[in-house]
Amino acid sequence: MKEHELFYTNWGVILVTKNNKSVNLSCRIEKTIYDELLADAKKKGISLNSLMSSIAKHHITWKRYADEIGFVPITKRMIGKIFKHLDKKSIETIANDLGGTVPRELLFMTYDKMDFDNFMQILEINALRFGVVKHTNENGIHVLNIHHGISDSFSHFLACAHQRMADDMSFKMEITNSDKNMICMNIEKPKLD
Repeated sequence: MKEHELFYTNWGVILVTKNNKSVNLSCRIEKTIYDELLADAKKKGISLNSLMSSIAKHHITWKRYADEIGFVPITKRMIGKIFKHLDKKSIETIANDLGGTVPRELLFMTYDKMDFDNFMQILEINALRFGVVKHTNENGIHVLNIHHGISDSFSHFLACAHQRMADDMSFKMEITNSDKNMICMNIEKPKLD
């Protein structure tokens, strides 16, 4: 049996139908925005529903705190040019500083506690800024593959930043691949004695 709720807002009435896995949300948006969203969905070969779900997920997993933390949009090309001019020591210094702070800020703004599962979710969310992410978990070993397509120097930065986070949290981490396009790592939850 579905449950229905009506919400009255200053921009319209929202009818929400709930089941165990999803919510059917009805709301008003400007016609021009609707037309643009529909055109984008068609261009991508997905349904409008899928596009709207991805927009909502992006907000929840990324945009919600991006302004507060101070994230700014920057192109991969610009990142590549910046990292091209940094020496290895500078990259490691920046990675050690940012690797210890940015994911922690995201974690505490998103979750109430710092534990391994929440930490892994934040690593995935953080990594999505750089490109395509594949995150799997087999027998307690999390495999995180980040395809950024920027440079070897940027892969080195990500390796150092993630190593700093793993060291701070006493997690076992191993870099399994690092090249100009991607970095792959295994992260393991510490075993309790």
